[in-house]
Amino acid sequence: MFSNQRKLVSGLCLLTVSVISIPGAGAADREIGGYVDRAESRFVRNVWNFVKNFQSWQAIGGNRYKEVQYYYAEPFMFDGSHQNYVDKMDVAYVAGHGNQYYIQTNQSAGQGVDLRFVPPYGDLANNGDLEFMIIESCYTVTSAPEAADWWTPFSPMFQGLHQLVGFHTLSNSDNGIPNNYANKLKANGGVWQSWFAAVNEERYWIFNPTNSDGSPYPGLASAIMYNSTENDRLGAYAADPAGGTAGMKTWWQY
Repeated sequence: MFSNQRKLVSGLCLLTVSVISIPGAGAADREIGGYVDRAESRFVRNVWNFVKNFQSWQAIGGNRYKEVQYYYAEPFMFDGSHQNYVDKMDVAYVAGHGNQYYIQTNQSAGQGVDLRFVPPYGDLANNGDLEFMIIESCYTVTSAPEAADWWTPFSPMFQGLHQLVGFHTLSNSDNGIPNNYANKLKANGGVWQSWFAAVNEERYWIFNPTNSDGSPYPGLASAIMYNSTENDRLGAYAADPAGGTAGMKTWWQY
C-alpha cells in the first residue's frame, strides 16, 4: 500500500501548479550516471544492474538515454563539483549505506553526503541538469511518516530537480530491483511509480521476511516530487519546477 501528502501552504490551502508536458518537446540525448558507495561489493552490483541497461543509446518516448558516468562516489561529486557529476546527468542512480537525508560515499573514510546541505540541483540556480535522482539505500528519502515537516529539508536541493526516489525505511539490496526498475523506465513507465512497482515485485508475498525496524523485505519505498512533475517519465516530462517547497509532494509505501 502507499499514501501521499502534499505540502500545505499557510496550513490551509493546497498549492497546485498546472504544467503541460508535451511528448517529444525538447527531445534530445539524455545522460545517466551511476555512483557507488565504497563499502560493499553489493553496491557495485546494485548500480551496475541499473546502468548496464543503458550501455548504448536507448530510445524512450521522444528522448534517448545512455550511461556516461559510472564511478565510486565521492562527496565532491554531489557538492563542490556537482555540475561535473550528478548535476551534469539527467538521471543519477546511487547505491550505498544511508540514513535520514544521508548517503554514504566511503565507509572506511567515514565520508558521505547530507542532502539537506547540498547545492541546488537542476537547471534553475546553477545551470545544472539533473531531473531524477534514485538512491538505493536505507532511510535516505525521509517522508511524512518520519518527519511532520518533511518538505523543508529537501528545499535547498530541489531547485529544478523533478523527483528524488528511494526508501524511507531499512532496505535490502543485491536483488532484482535495479534491473527491473531500469526495464520499467525503458518501457516509459512513470519514474517513481516504476520504482514502487519494482520494490513491490521483489517482495516475498508468501513468506516475507521482516526487517529489524518492522518494514517488510525489501523495505518501503518513498519519493519526493512536485504536483507538476508527479507523472514524469523518461520519454516525456514536465518543464523544470520553480524550486522550493511550494507544490512539493511525497508518496510513500506503508
